[in-house]
Amino acid sequence: MRVLEDAEVKMLVLDLFKISSDRDKQRKIGPSQIGDPCDYCVGAKLLGRKQLKSRYWLAGKLGTAMHSMLEAAVAEADKTDYRFTSLLSAKVEQKVMVYNLSGYGTISGKIDLQIPGVIIDYKSTTKLKLAKYKLDGVPHQYVVQQNLYAFGVNQLGGEQIQKICLVFVNRDGQGDGDVTIISFKYDEKVALEALVRLESIWQWVKTAPENLNDLASDPGCFYCNQVEPRH
Repeated sequence: MRVLEDAEVKMLVLDLFKISSDRDKQRKIGPSQIGDPCDYCVGAKLLGRKQLKSRYWLAGKLGTAMHSMLEAAVAEADKTDYRFTSLLSAKVEQKVMVYNLSGYGTISGKIDLQIPGVIIDYKSTTKLKLAKYKLDGVPHQYVVQQNLYAFGVNQLGGEQIQKICLVFVNRDGQGDGDVTIISFKYDEKVALEALVRLESIWQWVKTAPENLNDLASDPGCFYCNQVEPRH
């Protein structure tokens, strides 16, 4: 029996990390991309253009692992325990249809955790980023994403989503203090404005794909400025 060298063990683990998940295979635009402030990137996603992968891929994989762990924890939690009674009617990774974009198709997404009246979304982050969010507010893209989820749920009728909780977990944290909740009320106006913008960008690029290059890049867009230069 041949024993693997250290370099081979490293490559084995890296290859395991890089196995594509369902999220990696997603080609259609989803609620998390609709609020992207970069018109060019939204248009590219609508056209099915594949973005180059960032070299900073590991953080995303760790975030996915956190989601999987919490999903399993909800399933295993003793719902008779007073700490978990709010999970009695919880929905985990619930797929919700958000919008039907004519000529494109149905846009849907999965909600991390839904309990009566509340959507809960997990966000893996760092202490430095979280400090910025506390000072300047969370990225508008997050706000759009969650309001779109709530919009989709509320269109179904039944119990309405009233509140959204973003749960930020510091990857460089040490304990309870490194889990932070930032919440806000559902705002249908935010969802509708995002869908109007989406319709506008779609109408522009579907008429002629070359129109994509006329769309503005956001000055702070990571992909346009660092990963995938347009010119």
